[in-house]
Amino acid sequence: MPDFDMPGIGRARMGLTELARSPARRGGCSKVKYELVKELYTEIRAARIAGHSWEVIKNSIRGSVDVRISVKSLAAFFAEIDKRYEAETGVKALPVKNTKRKRGRIGKAFSEAAPEPMGGE
Repeated sequence: MPDFDMPGIGRARMGLTELARSPARRGGCSKVKYELVKELYTEIRAARIAGHSWEVIKNSIRGSVDVRISVKSLAAFFAEIDKRYEAETGVKALPVKNTKRKRGRIGKAFSEAAPEPMGGE
């Protein structure tokens, strides 16, 4: 590299080095998140068996580790690792529940439950 001298370049280099040491606050590297879930697999599994929701587990992880992870990616990574664990050890994987709820009107049942208009005198 040619000699390039400019005031503040050393400070900029140190700042960029610090950024490279930790994942980005928004999004971040999915490999880091996957490795985090893999490392905490046994504890996450025990919490799920005890009946805790993904939201509670996510908040517990984010309170201790400075990695932002969503409930959706946490559940997806865990399910993938759990299936691998089942294939390796034979221990049954935890069931994956579909948490999507139907929103809006239910159809005919909704229209039948509507109150009838009051008749005037």
